[in-house]
Amino acid sequence: MTLAQVVYQMSNDTDFASQLFSNPESALKSRGLKLSQEELAFLVTSHQRDDQPRIVNLSEELGTGWRR
Repeated sequence: MTLAQVVYQMSNDTDFASQLFSNPESALKSRGLKLSQEELAFLVTSHQRDDQPRIVNLSEELGTGWRR
């Protein structure tokens, strides 16, 4: 449940999210939250990944509508 709480806090509080990635232990401690090393590693590495899937509007990419 704690990982879900951290993700929720990240999505609603950009200051917390920034602090989490700059000083994770302090950010979590200030909110009374704890994560396992595996959970923390998952969050940090997923944030650092540059190859995240992106939603693409194919009609804009191809310059055509879906109806011809």
